[in-house]
Amino acid sequence: MSDEPAHDDAPPPSDEPSAAPSGLGSARRVVVLVVAFLVPLAAIALSVYFIVRGGSPRAVPPAASSAALAGDAAAPVASGAVASADESAPSLSKSAPAPGFEDEGSDEEEPKPSKKEKPKHFASVQEAAAGSCSTESVDGLSRQIIEQARCIKPNDFVALPKRPNLVMAPHVYPFLEVGTRDHLLKALDAHSSATMTINSALRTVAQQYLVSHWAASKICGVQLATPPGESNHEIGTALDIAEASKWRPALEAQEFRWLGTSDRVHFDYKGNAAPPHTATDVLAFQKLWNRNHKDDAIAENGQYTPATEQRLKKAPPGGFPLGASCAKSSARKR
Repeated sequence: MSDEPAHDDAPPPSDEPSAAPSGLGSARRVVVLVVAFLVPLAAIALSVYFIVRGGSPRAVPPAASSAALAGDAAAPVASGAVASADESAPSLSKSAPAPGFEDEGSDEEEPKPSKKEKPKHFASVQEAAAGSCSTESVDGLSRQIIEQARCIKPNDFVALPKRPNLVMAPHVYPFLEVGTRDHLLKALDAHSSATMTINSALRTVAQQYLVSHWAASKICGVQLATPPGESNHEIGTALDIAEASKWRPALEAQEFRWLGTSDRVHFDYKGNAAPPHTATDVLAFQKLWNRNHKDDAIAENGQYTPATEQRLKKAPPGGFPLGASCAKSSARKR
């Protein structure tokens, strides 16, 4: 019998752990695969959650936000966005440039509101000049002046008949001196296929006061204006035409004179039938004033004197209580 123990043939003990069973290794591989699949899926789910939460639809897109619609300069505007049509709308603000009024020495037009507004009522012509930018503010008085002038000299302010190719802009008084009217109709009838738009024809002394006041004050966009009592619009021999270049040859053939680049839309009738430069509208106003102010009568001479201007500034823009009358006045000239 040997002296060595029976277990000397067994392998020596090892410090390494014994190998795991094959089933446990497979389970670990499954867990690793599941985790590898779930982590990206969770990340995607979280991303979708925050996108949906922070990107919900808005009632107004940024390019059309309330600040942008209100004209806020600081509001962001999307690249390539189309500007609002309201930007081209003219402003009536006296501090901002506005379209002017067509007159001798200026090729601008009377300021026009961007939308129809209820006209303001002023106590006097002077207040209307300071508080409005439209000659419509003295419409009532102007109509009385025209009616009275037609009583004094019927051929100075004759009605302009309608023509298919004639368009009258709003608030234009369709009256002209008889010779001016007749030659204008000849030009229209000779070119019946062309359209003419008249933006200004007869203008009363009350309207001319407003225009000259705006020019002197540099407001309402008016740069230059003839003083009251001196404008050819007041005697019915002047026209402002939108299509001036197109109609120039036809009007010049009828003895109209184009005023030139200083007033591109303006034409004066210079034919033999043109009357002398008298101001029938001024005489008409003087008669209206005297009829309503017998205790403050002024000379009825058709001259725009300082006394006449003083009364015109105090006159009611809507018209006098006593309107035009074709009866002869007893007021003597001074």
